[in-house]
Amino acid sequence: MNTKEKIFNVSLDLFSKKGYDSVSLREIAEAVGIKKSSIYSHYSSKEAILMDIFNQFTKSFEIEDKEIELDENNPLLENPELFYHKGSEAIKNMLFEETNLKIWKLILIQMHHNETIRAFFENEIMVKPLIFWQGLFTLLKEKGVIRSDSNPELLSKQYYSFPIYLLLEMCARYDDIPEEVLEDFFAQTEEHAKFLFESVKVK
Repeated sequence: MNTKEKIFNVSLDLFSKKGYDSVSLREIAEAVGIKKSSIYSHYSSKEAILMDIFNQFTKSFEIEDKEIELDENNPLLENPELFYHKGSEAIKNMLFEETNLKIWKLILIQMHHNETIRAFFENEIMVKPLIFWQGLFTLLKEKGVIRSDSNPELLSKQYYSFPIYLLLEMCARYDDIPEEVLEDFFAQTEEHAKFLFESVKVK
């Protein structure tokens, strides 16, 4: 691990435990074992470290599997259960990364105290995923897979709010989330997706 990686990991660990505003560059430097001035060889400021953390987190949300792109010709749209499964699996893989769990905790601790973190939470965690899922339900409606009276916007919120609730619950209960709890999280999100789809699909 090089110095920049150490600064990144130490900063994230401190931010997620104490909150971004409560951690100084001097404290980060001492924990890494370098002088404060040495940080500037890698990051221009504490906020630059934060933005690097957010950039990594954003990448974990990017859909790498071309099978779950929103495309009206995507054959998976004829099998929404499999589409949901792949989406849930992507969330599961993201959460199994310890770094991502720490970033979640950092966001939850600081989003009401720091404008940059609040804006990141709103745009990257709330707005963009809802746009994606609303697009999915719209396509399913257009293809006649779900009922014509379905509301894609409402369905996207119902679908997405449940895993967010479970995530908040896990973060409130555990400092280090056990693997079996994450497995249960995955099982519950799958069950919820199936329940939601059954309520609106064309019989």
